[in-house]
Amino acid sequence: MLNDVRMRIAQIGELVRSNGWSSLFKEVLFFKRTAIVVEKDLSELTERSKPLATAKLKLLEIDKDMLSSGIYRFAVNSRYLKALNYLKQGCGGYALARDTVIVGDTWHYVSETADDPRGLHEDLQRCGFRSWSKDHIYTFDIFVAPDERKGGISAAFQNSAMLALRSKGYTRAYGFYWADNIPAQWCTRVTNKWKEVRAFSVSRCLMFKRAVPLRKDHTGPATEPPWLKNIPIGEKKGI
Repeated sequence: MLNDVRMRIAQIGELVRSNGWSSLFKEVLFFKRTAIVVEKDLSELTERSKPLATAKLKLLEIDKDMLSSGIYRFAVNSRYLKALNYLKQGCGGYALARDTVIVGDTWHYVSETADDPRGLHEDLQRCGFRSWSKDHIYTFDIFVAPDERKGGISAAFQNSAMLALRSKGYTRAYGFYWADNIPAQWCTRVTNKWKEVRAFSVSRCLMFKRAVPLRKDHTGPATEPPWLKNIPIGEKKGI
């Protein structure tokens, strides 16, 4: 409980320092914000390690031994507190590290149930999932420190983490991003080719959230986001 409070305070402080009070209110108070649920067939992945190697970054698995070793430190303190909290909840994670400094992290949740929706992660329940396959994985909360968000680092980090999950036997990954988060769209939909499954309208007041289906599940070929259509082809390929 105490760690949760410390984590929230650290998050609030860092968010306000970086983007001002308006950014804080945008995260905890919003009405009908669109969430895009996406999936990735992990058999489609290809190795793309050059961006990380060029930046002298490596992928590490996060576990209790790694955190307690004292070898690594997080560039952003609230991410360390989040890592402790996620591990306590039984989640798994991967870190993006340069030497002994962790500059990014991403998380996943393993569901042991197939037919009981009560055993699914709360995000999956909120987004309408009622069943699950044990070779599927829910991924969430990918973060890369602001100074490292260049040269395709975020997309390469996500891709490397998915390759690591594939090596553990998982065949399909799910996640979601906010439709107004343009960098997340570039990373997930454009560069790494995740496919849209469905969309939800989400409203939040502090700790209370409500999600409503926005449109029917998308089963056809993925279409370009409207904001991408006016961007020259050469620039799209450079992401």
